[in-house]
Amino acid sequence: MRSLLFTGVALCLSFLYLPAVHAQDTVSAIEHFASASPMALESMLQQGQLIVVDNPKPGQPQFVTVVVLFNAPIKKVFSTITDYKDYSGRIPQTTEVRVVKRDGNVWDVSYKVEFKFSIITEHADYTLKEVLEPPTVITWTRIAGNLDRVEGSWRLLPADNGEKTIGFYRVYSDISSMGFLVRYMLEQQPVLSTAISTSSALVYAKAMQKWVDGER
Repeated sequence: MRSLLFTGVALCLSFLYLPAVHAQDTVSAIEHFASASPMALESMLQQGQLIVVDNPKPGQPQFVTVVVLFNAPIKKVFSTITDYKDYSGRIPQTTEVRVVKRDGNVWDVSYKVEFKFSIITEHADYTLKEVLEPPTVITWTRIAGNLDRVEGSWRLLPADNGEKTIGFYRVYSDISSMGFLVRYMLEQQPVLSTAISTSSALVYAKAMQKWVDGER
C-alpha cells in the first residue's frame, strides 16, 4: 500500500487502486498510474504537488516520490535539473554541488548539504553517479561520502501538448548513517525517518518547480 498526499489541499488518501510495485523497483506506483491516465494526473496536479510514500517490507528502503507539474517544456526542465553549478543559490540546505567527472552521459556529482533535524544540524558530503538520458530520465546511486546509501531518479513526462511537464522525483537516503545523534533520535522515534525524508523531498521538488517556472 502507498500513501498519497496532496500538499496543495488538505487531503490524504490510500493509493489502493494502483498496480503493485516493489520498493526497490525503479518506477514508482504513481508513474504507472500516469502512464495509464496522464490527463487525470495532470488534473490532480493543478491542486498541488503529490507525495507517494512506499510502505516497504522490513529491510527494504522506503522511497518517497514527489510529483510536480512544471509550467515549461520538458527540455527546459531537464536542463534546469542538471544545472548543478547553480543549486546552492536555488535549492534550500544545499551549500555546494559540482560535477567532478564526466564520461559521456554518466556524471559523478558531488553534493554538500546541511540537514536540520529539530535542534540537530548535520552536514552530508557525498558523491552520486548519475546517468542522464535526456530529456526524460536521470537516475543516481551513491558512490562515496558520509551517507551509506542514496538512490533515486527524476522522470519527466510531457503534458499539455508539450507546453508543460510532469516530473516524478523519487528518492531514498539512509539518514541514519549521518551520525550518532541522528541514529539515536530515529531509534527513539522511527516515524521521524519517514517525516524527514518526505519533508526533504518535498522542499527540494518545490524549489526545483519554482526555479523552472521562474519564481522566486
